[in-house]
Amino acid sequence: MARARKRVRATRRAADGSAFQNCDTCGESVAIALADMHECEEPKKEVKRFRGFCGVLKSNYVGEESAADQPRSAFCFFMESFLRNREGVHSIDVEREGFETWKNMSVEERQPYIIQERKIDSVYREALLREINDASEVMYDS
Repeated sequence: MARARKRVRATRRAADGSAFQNCDTCGESVAIALADMHECEEPKKEVKRFRGFCGVLKSNYVGEESAADQPRSAFCFFMESFLRNREGVHSIDVEREGFETWKNMSVEERQPYIIQERKIDSVYREALLREINDASEVMYDS
């Protein structure tokens, strides 16, 4: 019995037989297989690097909802107040100290942060349900 042969797709090649070609616009050597995804930019832009979070939470959403209303854990609420009490000193050592403090806290000491977490979470869930209901009404009105 004859064995079926597998089809092999050949790699695209430039006119000179190489797997790279020079871009007409910028002159950069680009792999032919990726040439359609190559974007030329005359001035090379510097990569913006994330330098960490500091400052007040800002909303990523358009509208009246703010990032302060987003659900967070009780530990996040604790760390926000912990760092607020040590204003001006923001380092990894302060964060470690806050983590150790949280770890050594009793359930009663954590309770205010847990209550705050549940309150924000319930408000967020209610807003989501309202949004779902509004969206379903719009869909059915059409």
